[in-house]
Amino acid sequence: MKASKRVFLYFCVVVLLNMAANFAHPVTPTFIVERKLDSSMFGVALAAMMTANFLFSPFWGRLCSYIPTKRIMLICGFGYAVGQVIFCGAYTEWMVIGGRMFAGIFTGGLYIALSNYILNITADPMQRAEKLTVQITLQNVSGAVGYFVGGMLGLISVETAFLAQILLLVLCALLFFLICEDDTPYKHQPDRPLSIGDANPFGAFLAAKSFLSPMMLLLFIITAVTSIGQNSFEQCFNYYIKDQFGLSSAYNGIFKAIIAVVTLLANGTICVWLQRKTNINLSFLPVMLCCTVSLGAILFFDSLLPFVLVDILFFTFNAVRLPLLQNMTAMRSTPESSNAVMGFYQAMGSMGGIFGALFAGLIYDINPLLPFILAFGSFAVGSAVTLLYTKKYRREQA
Repeated sequence: MKASKRVFLYFCVVVLLNMAANFAHPVTPTFIVERKLDSSMFGVALAAMMTANFLFSPFWGRLCSYIPTKRIMLICGFGYAVGQVIFCGAYTEWMVIGGRMFAGIFTGGLYIALSNYILNITADPMQRAEKLTVQITLQNVSGAVGYFVGGMLGLISVETAFLAQILLLVLCALLFFLICEDDTPYKHQPDRPLSIGDANPFGAFLAAKSFLSPMMLLLFIITAVTSIGQNSFEQCFNYYIKDQFGLSSAYNGIFKAIIAVVTLLANGTICVWLQRKTNINLSFLPVMLCCTVSLGAILFFDSLLPFVLVDILFFTFNAVRLPLLQNMTAMRSTPESSNAVMGFYQAMGSMGGIFGALFAGLIYDINPLLPFILAFGSFAVGSAVTLLYTKKYRREQA
């Protein structure tokens, strides 16, 4: 199979995977209500998933150096599906948490494998940046389409959305294994064999000291704090429009479909232009500020239409932010450390997601606007750290 055709088919499966991964999100509020679970579970369940993701992401990143990434895609795709089976069958809070944690072990590995596959098979830095941008764009757009499809399936029943998700996850795992090439020849070979101790997630974190520079540390801080904000906002928004405005899961899907179209346009124009025509280490700051301002604007509205418009505006800027941040991180890695760096990058995003989702669920009952205030505050901190990174980068170049 030609390399170009293989990459095209790979991206097609990436689209299917991210659609499937989002089928359950728009029906989760309905799931919580129908099964008479505590309202905080909309945040606690995701936090449980993110915790497992955080703990195991560095391990999966390390494992990518030892075995073909397509094998990790296969294992993690099946593991993710099993976790969703447990989630779908849950009628207690503890079963929900258990199912989400089990799925979280494997979702981190799956997305780390996707990033590392592109890094490993693409030698040219510019082509690598463009493929990573394409991949993140497809993840965002197809994820939004998945929200829409999941919302429509949710009108039939919550279980229908879960069943479609589980079957498609299994299919994607098999397709990745069949389509992707073995990237072993392209990877730096570790100087020692994999050991049982490498399965210790905390050991994988300690190994990060071998590649963690002060500038990369700032990027990881930005990744973590903005993940707090993004997850707090997104999880709360999904529940808020059902709780405060009484909208069904279909509306969650419709809003995400609109975001998908706007995201595709933004990443196909703004993001590509920034990658090609600017130094993204400098142009990243204005993008961060746009995300922060749009989140702050939502605090001034309490009616549905402006609330939704600001939601779309934030996710448009956020869609541009994500590939820039990942590319900035990848640019500071080496062939020896790239797999581990992507694992750590995923872990930092998950760590932020833990606090964002958990706090959003716990503080929502105090005041429904508190999770939105948390989201704005997190991006404000992220913008401040980005300003510090930009100043240090200018001195570094000088």
